[in-house]
Amino acid sequence: MSDDTPPHQTSKFGHFIQTYSSFLSSFVIGVAGLVATSVWQYRQSKNAEQQAVSDQAIARTKADNDWRITRADILSKNLNVLSTQGPNTADQRFGVLLSLTRGAIIDPELAVSYALELGRDNASYMRSVLESTANKNYEQLSQSFKMTCMQRYGVEKAADICKDDALSDRSDAIAEVVQDELAAALAAGTPNAGPLTLLHDEREVQDIAGRLSWLFEPYLQDLYERRQWKEIERFEETSTGARLVAALVLATARTGELVSPTEAAALDAFHAARRKWLTAYVFGATCDPECRGKLVDFMLSSFGESQGDYDESLKQLLRQTHAEAGGTISHLHARLLWCQIDGNDLVELRDRVLAPAFTESLGDPKTDATMLEDLAGLVALVPEPDATDAAGQASWKAMLAALAHAPDKVRRAFDVRRASAAHERTSPPPMIKKVDFCNAANPKTPFSKLDQ
Repeated sequence: MSDDTPPHQTSKFGHFIQTYSSFLSSFVIGVAGLVATSVWQYRQSKNAEQQAVSDQAIARTKADNDWRITRADILSKNLNVLSTQGPNTADQRFGVLLSLTRGAIIDPELAVSYALELGRDNASYMRSVLESTANKNYEQLSQSFKMTCMQRYGVEKAADICKDDALSDRSDAIAEVVQDELAAALAAGTPNAGPLTLLHDEREVQDIAGRLSWLFEPYLQDLYERRQWKEIERFEETSTGARLVAALVLATARTGELVSPTEAAALDAFHAARRKWLTAYVFGATCDPECRGKLVDFMLSSFGESQGDYDESLKQLLRQTHAEAGGTISHLHARLLWCQIDGNDLVELRDRVLAPAFTESLGDPKTDATMLEDLAGLVALVPEPDATDAAGQASWKAMLAALAHAPDKVRRAFDVRRASAAHERTSPPPMIKKVDFCNAANPKTPFSKLDQ
């Protein structure tokens, strides 16, 4: 037997490595080189891609800067034309401004400013420019919409406060732009864009309810005349501010034409629903005394056209306590004292609201004593009914009969206020002359020529 240890047996894998070691070395080196080459190519492609993006950004920035320089140069050469005023330069200004606007050479806010200035001389030119201006600031348009005295007070006089009447054509054109673009915004299903942005803030709508109502009046009036009830509802559903504006405008939207009994019933229901909503809103939590006073201002200016839609709201306001109705009383007092209401509307207001509300308050022992004196002061500012006005005479006599049994303070307030109002209207204070319609003549000359 031999003492030698048997040789180590090599595995198949080890044998393979020993046999093909050169091949394996070459294979590993090749794979490593291929991976390294792929990584390098990938990094090169990413660098090239980043360089291309950087070159594009540089080219874009250069193009933007070149365009800004070119645009500034074009604009500077035309500023002299845009800065001119007067009807003689309107055609030239219009051509330049329209070209600059369509070419996006001029900033939208600046374009609107120049367009509004152009609108003083030619409203149709202004409208064309505004319709060509993208991304308009509708707040800027709203502020430039000037109400006429007829819209503010329901009466037109040759007074200083009515000089904005000279801009009525421009304001009408602004309302027409709002009408066209509002219809387009609602048709496109984008109620949060366009003119409707003016109605999103309820508090702002309350502050300028009159102006916004007249601004949106052409759109709502057109829908009403065409009996587009669904479109009106869609407008109202966009915001509380929109519903308030619609309620105020549509109360005066009756066209007066003969309709069938079925359609008349539908119209009555339509107005009754909005009259009910408006009354609830006026006495709601979001409408404070100041809000009520401003809404009453609008109601007074179109009282006759409302055909009774405002009666209940006004009567309920006058039956509130002095703390709640103080703003309403102040607005009514100023408008009545200085004759800032149409004569026919005044008669209807006296017979349908003031006299009945005062009579009811006198017969109600729970009525606030201060409010009774306030109401006595208001009724003292309206004229007595004509002898031929049977209904007015009946309402007035019923009020006087109730007044005869009122407390001495109330009767004295009525007599004193009636005498002092007559004196103040005859000799108004200097600071009041600009808003005094009692002594102002009806305008016979366009307001643009009053100064001349």
